[in-house]
Amino acid sequence: MPVITLPDGSQRHFDHAVSPLDVALDIGPGLAKATIAGRVNGELVDASDLIENDATLSIITAKDEDGLEIIRHSCAHLLGHAIKQLWPNTKMAIGPVIDNGFYYDVDLDHTLTQEDIDALEKRMHELAEKNYDVIKKKVSWHEARETFCEAWRNL
Repeated sequence: MPVITLPDGSQRHFDHAVSPLDVALDIGPGLAKATIAGRVNGELVDASDLIENDATLSIITAKDEDGLEIIRHSCAHLLGHAIKQLWPNTKMAIGPVIDNGFYYDVDLDHTLTQEDIDALEKRMHELAEKNYDVIKKKVSWHEARETFCEAWRNL
């Protein structure tokens, strides 16, 4: 089973497939709590992706450039979710990460006011406090098509 080599050259031996989060937890609870993702053999992966073979692993936290980009990406999704909850008829465009943050390009039926911004920030905090699990799910092309067709019908 996998031998995981860490950036300092130390190795962790496991008798089953493990995720970057599992390895972080094996190192310590503080690192596990801070784990955002992993870099396995140079490739950025989710914290929950399984490592089945020997590999090099770097744990990604908010202190890493990749970690900050992942956090910003998640925040852009949170912003989009909050916008759709507050103004369901909003047409959503893109929500990219940029050098110093993130944004969401939307088509609203009104110009945003400071009160709208305050309500949006409040809703984002409320959603974040729900502590939703964000889980990657692999699906067939057919399942993905059905999901997106259903979402399109509900617009």
